[in-house]
Amino acid sequence: MGEKRNCCENKKIVFMGTPEIATFALKALLEKKYNVVAVVCQPDKFSGRKKEIIFSEVKKFAIEKNILFFQPTKIKEIKKNLIDLNPFAFVTCAFGQFIPEEILSIPEFGCVNVHASLLPKYRGGAPIHWAIINGETKTGVCLMKTVKKMDAGPVFCQKIINIEDTDTTSSLFKKMNNLVYEIVFDDLEKVFNKEYKPINQDESKVSFAYNILKENEKIDFNQKSINIRNLIRGLSDLPGAYCEYQKKKIKLFNCELTNNESNNEAGTIVKISKEGLEIATLDFNILVKEIQIEGKKRNFVKELINGNLEIKENDLLK
Repeated sequence: MGEKRNCCENKKIVFMGTPEIATFALKALLEKKYNVVAVVCQPDKFSGRKKEIIFSEVKKFAIEKNILFFQPTKIKEIKKNLIDLNPFAFVTCAFGQFIPEEILSIPEFGCVNVHASLLPKYRGGAPIHWAIINGETKTGVCLMKTVKKMDAGPVFCQKIINIEDTDTTSSLFKKMNNLVYEIVFDDLEKVFNKEYKPINQDESKVSFAYNILKENEKIDFNQKSINIRNLIRGLSDLPGAYCEYQKKKIKLFNCELTNNESNNEAGTIVKISKEGLEIATLDFNILVKEIQIEGKKRNFVKELINGNLEIKENDLLK
């Protein structure tokens, strides 16, 4: 008798994704021995004055694993290629493009999306950032059926994780990367075998997590300290929450709450010490331990106070 064939090997998958988190879904597909016949990711970006080409993490991974890849500006451009591949299913994770119905209907099974929130909360492109910004204590990942409307399809299953008080977007991304791997490796086969009953989302509980815009990054000190701290956590390490001081941008990181009531105008630098900058808000002062002044490197305040700190006590951050 020959060796028993892994049933996953019989399923031809086209994977669609672009950033680092998507590579964990693709890695799980490969390690589960799915037949990944192609990868689709966003076109290359260009960086700096020299317009250097920046490959996405998924493209780099596809090249490393010698997988056929496509980078259409719009996915309809490769419709014929996708039809010719005759896939059993599409699997997507943070792809970054709208997939029209004429493409979704190509595979036998349809399209399964890996989404980094507990749907119906936080549909959209930045669910991890907004979960922290909004002070959530739990998040997770879902396997869901992709439909025409953004992140609105029925959910097959989910895995839940706690958001710790010390988590930033950077630390939570690392945890979510592993969760994405686990749900694809452990549960996708059960989805394909119809072991999970898809559950329609409760439209009355829908919220959205649209991509972070420049105006979302600016700190308004005339808010409660907890909200400001959550914004700083939710935008750390990239792109970074910022304020302005003497016409320069200053990004703030590593923020703690204090029990010191704010008796100064919101945004006032109440105290500068080795501990950091103590800044007034609407209710209690916050303590910011790391900053990055425009044009300079990120540093702990304690490393800057011996003559290299341009900021002064009683000045106002706006």
